[in-house]
Amino acid sequence: MLSLFVYYKVPLEEHAQCLSLVTQFEQALKFKWPALEMEIAQRPNPTAEGLETWMEIYKHPAGLTEEIMTSIAQLAAEMGLPPKRASEVFIPVRR
Repeated sequence: MLSLFVYYKVPLEEHAQCLSLVTQFEQALKFKWPALEMEIAQRPNPTAEGLETWMEIYKHPAGLTEEIMTSIAQLAAEMGLPPKRASEVFIPVRR
């Protein structure tokens, strides 16, 4: 099953504003994709430049499709989430 990891930097002074926006973003995604699982995490310490690294983690019980991943990226852009979003896709380790 595919998992999507999206990470970006948030200035310390924008933490509360960005968290509010990400919460709205999560609610909009849940409305469109009710079974979509989203987790938001951050690194424990900010960078020397005063930036926090945040990560959104996505999973779907039926698997993430290209359509879901595209809609995540489009909605993030529409809602004004940090523009330098790096995305990576992982699968479970083959045994």
